[in-house]
Amino acid sequence: MEIKIMPKETLAELLFFISENEAFESVKNLLADGVTVQEVRSALREVAEGLHREAAAELAGQYNAQKDARLSKEAKTIISYLSPGEEKSLLSAFGLIEKTKSALQTQTHSKSKQ
Repeated sequence: MEIKIMPKETLAELLFFISENEAFESVKNLLADGVTVQEVRSALREVAEGLHREAAAELAGQYNAQKDARLSKEAKTIISYLSPGEEKSLLSAFGLIEKTKSALQTQTHSKSKQ
């Protein structure tokens, strides 16, 4: 699922929060015949869990500056203070992310040709 408004992990946490703390009065009033509040809570938790898993999978496949041997200890320390968006912008500006992606693409293409 592509989410552009906010990070998937943030949206997942928001959905978990809503499922636990919202009274869902409109569900009680408008959908009393077909959908229960518990079903709405369960659906929100299910979507949140799916987003959480997706975000974790995407994060696992991303570039990790802390494991890059080309960066100094000082650079890694500075990068650790940045938000994910700032880190991505900085690493993109220096070409570190594209180099990593192209290396991954090369590995993928060579495996698919075998």
